[in-house]
Amino acid sequence: MPPYIDIHTHRPDADAVTVLNVRLQNPDPTLPEGRFFSAGIHPWDTAEAQENWLDIFESSPSGLLAIGETGLDLRPEYPPYDIQQKWFERQVAMADRLSKPLIIHNVHATDKVMACLARHSTVPAILHGFTGSPELVRQWLQRCPEVRFSFGPALPHSPKTQEALRWVVAERPAHFFLETDDDPQIDIREMYTFAAGLTDSNIGWLKKRIALNFNTLLPKITL
Repeated sequence: MPPYIDIHTHRPDADAVTVLNVRLQNPDPTLPEGRFFSAGIHPWDTAEAQENWLDIFESSPSGLLAIGETGLDLRPEYPPYDIQQKWFERQVAMADRLSKPLIIHNVHATDKVMACLARHSTVPAILHGFTGSPELVRQWLQRCPEVRFSFGPALPHSPKTQEALRWVVAERPAHFFLETDDDPQIDIREMYTFAAGLTDSNIGWLKKRIALNFNTLLPKITL
């Protein structure tokens, strides 16, 4: 039976395959040894970001699976849009050059994130912590056909997001993942259990489906 897979998390789990988030905030970040991870300049850190923060990608560190979190967060307490957009585009270009998927942070910026990916990205993007309706899912797939939807701790509390998961599992099963993000109260096994009940499937099927999605997204990785 395939393992549980947590496509985006901030903490390790010895009993699951995890993609740990590394938030680049200096030119010499601490990288997890012997584990899968993503790394990127978060939108929140873009006002302080320096070009050499991206130098880590030149060494192709072992375990690096994806670029991000990157994206846009247009709440007023975070850096201005033009600064965020500059670093978002830089990381989209890096992901394209390295042929690695993107982990996308998107808050109040769907149209702008969608437009940037549609114009500039040639690699799949994972919308981490996705919340939204089935209609929004269809809009994303129309503009960015290779997008993936990662459902996280908000899922149990958002009826429209539950409907979106049902739609994706039924209509685009190759396009979804589950995650725990930074919520210390949520275990990835709980996410699988909730998603199985929501979609009238079972945990065994979800594990096989998500493992297939993982191997399709990252064909050089064998679980």
